[in-house]
Amino acid sequence: MSFLQPILLVGLPLALLPVIIHLINQHRHRTVRWAAMMFLLDAKKMTKGLARLRQLLILAMRVLAIAALVFAASRPLAGGWIGLAGGKADTLVILLDRSASMEQRNLETGESKRSAALERLAGLVDTTGHHSEIILVDSATLSPIVLTDAQALNDLPETGATATAANIPAMLRTALDYLETREAGRTDMWLVSDLRQSDWNPGSGEWETLRADLAARESLRLFLLAFPGIEQENLSLAIREAKRQRAPEGWRLVLDLVLKRQGPGAESGDSEVPVEFTINGTRTVENFRVSGPELVLLGHSLPLSPGNERGWGRLDLPADDNPADNTAFFVFDEPAPRKTVILSDDPLSAEAIRAAAASPTEPGTTCEALVLPSNAVAQVPWQETALLFWHAPLPQSGSADATLLQQHVASGRSLVLLPPSDEGGAGLFGVKWGDWIGGSEEPLPVDWWRTETGLLANTRSGAPLPVAELGVFKTRAFSGEILPLLRLKDDHTMIARVVTEAGEGSSGSSSGSVYLWGTLPRADHSNLATEGVAFFVMVHRALEAGANAVSKARSLVAGKGVLGDDPEVRLLDGLDPDGAPVSPGLAAGAWESGPAGGETRLLALNRPESEDDPRVLTSEALETLLAGVDYRRIDDEVGSGSSLASEVWRAFLVAMALALLVEAVLCLPPRAEGETPNPLKSAT
Repeated sequence: MSFLQPILLVGLPLALLPVIIHLINQHRHRTVRWAAMMFLLDAKKMTKGLARLRQLLILAMRVLAIAALVFAASRPLAGGWIGLAGGKADTLVILLDRSASMEQRNLETGESKRSAALERLAGLVDTTGHHSEIILVDSATLSPIVLTDAQALNDLPETGATATAANIPAMLRTALDYLETREAGRTDMWLVSDLRQSDWNPGSGEWETLRADLAARESLRLFLLAFPGIEQENLSLAIREAKRQRAPEGWRLVLDLVLKRQGPGAESGDSEVPVEFTINGTRTVENFRVSGPELVLLGHSLPLSPGNERGWGRLDLPADDNPADNTAFFVFDEPAPRKTVILSDDPLSAEAIRAAAASPTEPGTTCEALVLPSNAVAQVPWQETALLFWHAPLPQSGSADATLLQQHVASGRSLVLLPPSDEGGAGLFGVKWGDWIGGSEEPLPVDWWRTETGLLANTRSGAPLPVAELGVFKTRAFSGEILPLLRLKDDHTMIARVVTEAGEGSSGSSSGSVYLWGTLPRADHSNLATEGVAFFVMVHRALEAGANAVSKARSLVAGKGVLGDDPEVRLLDGLDPDGAPVSPGLAAGAWESGPAGGETRLLALNRPESEDDPRVLTSEALETLLAGVDYRRIDDEVGSGSSLASEVWRAFLVAMALALLVEAVLCLPPRAEGETPNPLKSAT
């Protein structure tokens, strides 16, 4: 149990006063043996047991009354797990999950998971944190700030709704680094989350060091305030691609959409869902029939009227329990040329890549490919390049070449690292080249490839790529934090995506992709060039991902810094979550960048599609992630109205009054059954 005035607990020994007075009273008089009195004492032995019990009960009630009075004066706390925490902390750290899934709300009260958590935490801080330093770390900015007023939690921009994802390992690391630099003493850390798997990223290699650092801080107590999903019907909408195409009747807008259903009955049954389309302010409504938990619409076409060849749009679903996933934004403009640059001294590999990259996949798309020697980095047209193939040793981190590659990826463009024939070079992007594998005439068989996402994902119709037909004779191993896309027998990864700092699941989402290919498209290494379907698809998927960065209309995932530092950024249309101020880039919307009246770019910000994944961490998975860490989990519900900490001194006063009442009843003399005859009166 915790107390707001623990100093007053030093008065607890006062509860022994009735016992001390009782003992003193027993030794007050000297015992004198008198025959007549001894006779009366012997006669009273028949009722001595009950009298002794009555005296002990009276004594216990007096002790209990004084103890209850001391406890009430110390202002005890109870509620949730706070009663077991014991004492105050020097520092109170709040880790707030502001991801889009935290906007799920109770339809009866209108309260969201995030607002419910803020209410609980504000009450906790107001009750227990008067003398503690309060630090807030939110998932959207990952910037620790010091709070001076508990009631300001609900009004801060750093606690408002966002369209971002959360990175729980990064939040914990930020808090630990802050505590380390400040040399904080006793610390209570409150982590608020809805336990979404995509936010916790249980496969991250960061958890091992986090567990060790959390367990090493003996003065740290971790409290997990968890809000499970609300069992209500929910619809979510996402736009995977929006592009402008020329048709015989004029321009048209082609959208790839995903509609998902959650809640009871989502697995079975049909439902008609109205979707509102808004293009440059003009609204139309279409109805779609959703069967099962998901509907994928590929190539949904909308005609563009004259004068609307460039602009923005949004899609809206009817209101439900999560307004954050009911809207998706898109922008469209003339597609930019898709330029690929191959830096290689191997003419066979370079020509195979150039031929694939220069072939357009659809009418109206311009594809260009440029081959340069590996030492001609200065000749690369970086601003125009969407995809770069680097076939050379990895440059030393901090060098000019390494900086150019990092800037290329940071701007949202794609990079493919090909295995050099000689030395692998230094490590870059957290990866290194290893030894060559194979080299015989027998191909290394393909064991597995990722079909749901990445360069080798299934086609739009769901058909798999003919990856099993690939023959790999020679490949080079690599190491680092990667997401495997293709593995050979004996567990050798041949194609992978590098997990960068702004990779999948993070809130900073304007970064491009880095891919590792362990083999080359030449006959002595593989048959990629001859069995060209999978090779062609891989090249153009990497090119398409990077082309978004050079396009005049770009789609981004909401996150800190995605709009850059351009002061000429204007909001065209967007969500205003709860009317609270939100930093640009953290809310969904359509933006225009560039000088007014000049050449501008259109930007669409949306939540990550991972936020529509309802899967949460199981208790076993959470125990594994926090193994060895002293933490307490508190499961709460939206609309419960419960409190993390509440004063219960009134209960102790009631207990004191009851103890005094029982003591008074026990002190009443026993009622006589009948009057005893007086022998003196009989004699007279």
